[in-house]
Amino acid sequence: MAICAETCPQCGGAIASGYGNQTTCQYCGSSLVRLSPPPGPGPAGADPMDAHDPAAAAAGAWGVRMKRAACMDPKSGLIAFQSLIPADWEFTGDIWWRDSATMPAIPVFRAWNPNGSEQIEWLPTIPNMWSKNILTEALGKWRIKAFAFKQDGIEQRAPLAPIEMLRSLVIPRYRGQVEGQEQTRRSPWSGRGNLLAGLIGQETFEQRVQMLRRFLPGLDSAKKLLAKATAPRYKPYDVTVRVVAEEPLPKLAEALRGGLEVGGPMTSDGARIRIAYTLDGKPLEEDLFCVVSQVVTRTGSRLCAQENIFWTAEALYAFRASAGHLDAVGQACMASVKSLQVNPQWLQACQAESRRIMNERAMMARAMAQMAASQRQALQRLGDVSKSISETGDMIMDGYMARSAAYDRMGDMASEAIRGVDSYIDPTCDFSPQLPGGYDQAWGNGLGEYIVSNDHLFDPNQHSNMNWQQLQRRF
Repeated sequence: MAICAETCPQCGGAIASGYGNQTTCQYCGSSLVRLSPPPGPGPAGADPMDAHDPAAAAAGAWGVRMKRAACMDPKSGLIAFQSLIPADWEFTGDIWWRDSATMPAIPVFRAWNPNGSEQIEWLPTIPNMWSKNILTEALGKWRIKAFAFKQDGIEQRAPLAPIEMLRSLVIPRYRGQVEGQEQTRRSPWSGRGNLLAGLIGQETFEQRVQMLRRFLPGLDSAKKLLAKATAPRYKPYDVTVRVVAEEPLPKLAEALRGGLEVGGPMTSDGARIRIAYTLDGKPLEEDLFCVVSQVVTRTGSRLCAQENIFWTAEALYAFRASAGHLDAVGQACMASVKSLQVNPQWLQACQAESRRIMNERAMMARAMAQMAASQRQALQRLGDVSKSISETGDMIMDGYMARSAAYDRMGDMASEAIRGVDSYIDPTCDFSPQLPGGYDQAWGNGLGEYIVSNDHLFDPNQHSNMNWQQLQRRF
């Protein structure tokens, strides 16, 4: 009596008998349902594995059970995306909304086998940009290929190849430290390796910290709040990762799009990297996929020429299974990923959010411009008022000086009247002579001699060889 062997249609693994009409593949975790009656004894002399034998081919046929998993976006109230996953798996998805006009929302999800180690994960997309100009080219000679600040929520980093992106950024950010690779992320509060500790010495650094804790009791609380505020939304496994294999996949983006080519200036490249690590005492293997897409725009010319490179590490899918079972799981996981569909209405909501952010920034820019214009007008008005006050002050001061001069003249005239003298202006010296009053004319010869007279016909030059000049009264 021959018994037909039963195999998983997803990975080809053997299915043990006695599971009834539904079971789960022990190799790939796929949910299976029986499509034909269980196998039994075949005809005499028939090969149970003969594909031309209808009875053998129909016996023990199994199908893969899938279920629809959807991610609801609470902000827009729409289903963001949906995918098919094995029927017995669990699913969770989320949308990370950000204050970024370029990429306002980042979707993530995780589907896993609750009875095993199998898992599919869509890791957060990493958007980047880089300006290639004479300055960044000069900084590149000192291996400066990234900046800490972000622009519109976009990280500032020179483009990386997909495999390098997975090794140097994706794995350390979402999994752990690569074995044999220099640590790329350090906590600003760590003692060893701290920049300040390296400058002043570890012992001195710890003494300063203890002193600050004594004088500032809230330092630890502030440190915890700062660490919480700056903590990444995605917490890595924090394990030591060993790279098992690497594979360039230039057609990965096309395969994930179902063979559809995307027109326009965008270029893309892909890669896969297999890692191994131990989590909670279980040895695991994981395939990480990455597609790097970039768009390049050029501005300026000659020394002012600049290339603006907008590039994104997307399609960051991770397939995980226990050690030795990842190849069996990979086909089922890839089928689930290819079934992912994004809701077009949700994409429109993302575009509306992007426009809203841009409008808010434009309104803020206009408000700042109006504020600056108002300040300029206020300063101009203040300048006009100051000028008017200055002119009024000058008028007041001029009137005061004129009145003072008049009072001085009146005082001098009164003094001369009392003393019986008259003041004259002598053009030959800076001395103002005061001569006896009551005379109509006064003459001076420049030698300090003066003649006064009431005779209008009198001219001392007629009877003298000196040069006499008639003086003018001062008042």
